[in-house]
Amino acid sequence: MKLGLLKFIQTHNEPVLIAVLTAAVVLVALTIVTNQYTVRSLTVEIEHEQEVARRLQDDHREISIELAKVTLPGYVVQGARELGLEVARNENTVILQPKPVPRFVSREAKEDDNE
Repeated sequence: MKLGLLKFIQTHNEPVLIAVLTAAVVLVALTIVTNQYTVRSLTVEIEHEQEVARRLQDDHREISIELAKVTLPGYVVQGARELGLEVARNENTVILQPKPVPRFVSREAKEDDNE
């Protein structure tokens, strides 16, 4: 079987060479098309993710602006009035003073006391 194939290739070397080269060209062409398809798919995915990132950044900016707005004293006072609350004045405000926090004793100081 192998000898018959070798004799066939030797006697018909040009058509066999053309067939092998044609197969190689087709294989390379298919590889190129597959790679182009993969690149295009990845490009579309990147563009989609960039759009999502832009939307998230816009949402973050809007939330930051809204947060800055609601922390303004005037906004708080307006909201309190809408709820029927009084504006904070010295007469109706109690200021709480925090207790001082005792300093922590280090382990070395405790060991010195135990000796």
